[in-house]
Amino acid sequence: MTTPLRILIVEDSEADAELLLRELRRGGYAPECERVETPEGLDAALTRQSWDLIVSDYAMPRFNGLQALKLTQEKGLDIPFIIVSGSIGEDVAVAAMKAGAHDYLMKGNTARLLPAIERELREARMRQERRQAEETIHRLAYTDPVTGLPNRVRFREQVHQAIEEARKHRHPLALLHLNLEHFREVNDTLGHNRGNSLLHQVGMRLRGALFTPDAVARLGADEFGILLPRLAATDDVRHIIKKLQDCLEAPFTIDGIPIAVEASIGVATMPEHADDADTLLQRADIAMYRAKQMASGYSVYVPEYDRRSPERLGLMAELRDAIDGGQLLLHFQPKVEIKTGRIVGTEALVRWQHPRHGLLPPDKFILAAEQTGLICPLTRWVLIDALSHCQGMQLRMSVNLSARSLHDPHLPELVEEVLTTTGAEPGQLTLEITESAIVLDPKRAEETLVVLSHMGIWLSIDDFGTGYTSLASIKHLPVNEVKIDKSFVLGMLTANSDAMIVRSVIDLGHNLGLRVVAEGVETQEMFDALAALGCDEAQGYFISKPQACEPLKNWFPTAAWKLAPAG
Repeated sequence: MTTPLRILIVEDSEADAELLLRELRRGGYAPECERVETPEGLDAALTRQSWDLIVSDYAMPRFNGLQALKLTQEKGLDIPFIIVSGSIGEDVAVAAMKAGAHDYLMKGNTARLLPAIERELREARMRQERRQAEETIHRLAYTDPVTGLPNRVRFREQVHQAIEEARKHRHPLALLHLNLEHFREVNDTLGHNRGNSLLHQVGMRLRGALFTPDAVARLGADEFGILLPRLAATDDVRHIIKKLQDCLEAPFTIDGIPIAVEASIGVATMPEHADDADTLLQRADIAMYRAKQMASGYSVYVPEYDRRSPERLGLMAELRDAIDGGQLLLHFQPKVEIKTGRIVGTEALVRWQHPRHGLLPPDKFILAAEQTGLICPLTRWVLIDALSHCQGMQLRMSVNLSARSLHDPHLPELVEEVLTTTGAEPGQLTLEITESAIVLDPKRAEETLVVLSHMGIWLSIDDFGTGYTSLASIKHLPVNEVKIDKSFVLGMLTANSDAMIVRSVIDLGHNLGLRVVAEGVETQEMFDALAALGCDEAQGYFISKPQACEPLKNWFPTAAWKLAPAG
């Protein structure tokens, strides 16, 4: 059985080209071949069709192999490119490989020809599969499957980019948060499929009403985000809101059923209300709820609407006392190696035992810590307490880093100090970094991660898939593992899109030599599905809920999972 092979030969000798083809036929290939010997001929051949392989002579009267390689690269083509020569020297071979050639051969060395071709074709297939998988991850991670619009993750990035542009050119922008009224009744009465159809139609109408249709996103449930990035003046927002209200006025028809739609819209503008993406999103949301309460159609944010602000200000003032006064505590959630069932690590999760508000999760005070400059002492406390607890246990201790900590140039010094203080080995510590933290300043993030890696610290990308740092970019970072965000794991048994993301991240992670951890594993079925996909580690309620240190130590001997052996 022969294997089809589309091969483009850049060669001035017809006889040498025929020898190459003869060897390919002997090796079980059925080559479809074209021979060219000029830049014009190569350009035409590359334009005319796609090729599986290019083999180029190094030196020809009007052309040479490096020129042919450059022309191929300029067209953006990823085709295995092998240079051959009758008298290639080591310096020429090195120059060819540095320029991007995949291999080089001596003419007449038939022993290397077929293995080299087979290897390059195989690696080309792997590169293509990796690109396709990454494109799939990108599409699914950034796109709402119901409407086809950008999702919340992508919308947040769009807002961030628009803010940077607005700062540069000194013009205002606005963010609208639109909520459909009584949408739950549509789902309850007509079913989720018809509800999804309505959401899709609403999304299309909103896009059609704007000059920049890409600025519409579905944020979740019955909520849409609309970015107005290039306003001449903030007063322009009212005219656009009127257009959006008008476009929703006509009833929608779903399976012959007319459905009237009303919406409440919240507005936040930059620079008046905020100058960062997260705060702008939050304040547009607050304004939207005000519009719902007042049944006013739309509302513009004012600080008096934000009931959380006084609480946040109070927490900021109390946080230092909390760090110094023993109000912080850690809970720990184990991680299990799926193949062996061994407990191989645990993640430290900080909590604040507030005297009035009770037990607060980190999302209630981490922002306050960053805003007050307390993130460094908070991180130090967490690291010391976590590593102190793990002494004597053969477990990697995982600690989450905030974006501010990651971009602190003194972070490696802090980690070194903590290791010295606790007596912990660098390999016992895993630092978990979110995708979004890396994206904020990729260069500084990479510099810090390189230093930490050289220290022997294990590095993990947390919540992978929610911010889309492509695995292609991760391969340039000295990370050891990726953690699949629990939102995808929770949906992998019921949603094809989530299952595709999980499978793709596992496959691509392994191709890059990374361990892959699944968060949010809550059932045996999830665990078994991840095992079938070759996932390395699992974490979630199926294994254990987060526990305080002493209950966790008591849990180890009785758990179905077994501690990794000492040594």
